[in-house]
Amino acid sequence: MIWSIFSSAKDYPEVVVGEEEGFVDLTFTISNSKKFESGAHEVVVKGNLKGDQVGFAIELLPSWNPKAIEGTDDAFYWGEAFFKNTGADSDSFIRALALLYGATVTDASVPNKVYAQVVGLGCNPGQLEVSACKMKFFFSPDGDEGLYSEVFINIDLAAKKLEFNEKDNDYRAALLRSLLQ
Repeated sequence: MIWSIFSSAKDYPEVVVGEEEGFVDLTFTISNSKKFESGAHEVVVKGNLKGDQVGFAIELLPSWNPKAIEGTDDAFYWGEAFFKNTGADSDSFIRALALLYGATVTDASVPNKVYAQVVGLGCNPGQLEVSACKMKFFFSPDGDEGLYSEVFINIDLAAKKLEFNEKDNDYRAALLRSLLQ
């Protein structure tokens, strides 16, 4: 019994929950990261979120297009990604996130992949191995307005941290619906 408790703590480290100024921000320890032959990069997280074993994966696709920021020499890098189901942990993540958002989800069944447009905020997401990157994910950007939502996802491979940070409380219901599409 004691061994299983320690094994679970190692495999599912505590998710840090920040709830400043009414926003729900989650910090996960990265459990696995790999770059595919295609150039896509997958980051997998698992954690213990208020007693629930949760997890998911983010797959950043390989093409990142710089778009100049008017009046500067800098650019925002635009690309695409998937929020990926990793099994029962992903369903648990959605249920736990819904509770943090003050919502109830009765049937939390996450599809294999949920598409998102992504912009790197002062970084190039295609260079995750070189530097940390703060990104904004846009779910259902060209689809149903009731599914459109945004969330900040920050990845720091060197520190083994992934942050899933709320952008706007008004996106809560749409974000949950998008991740269950």
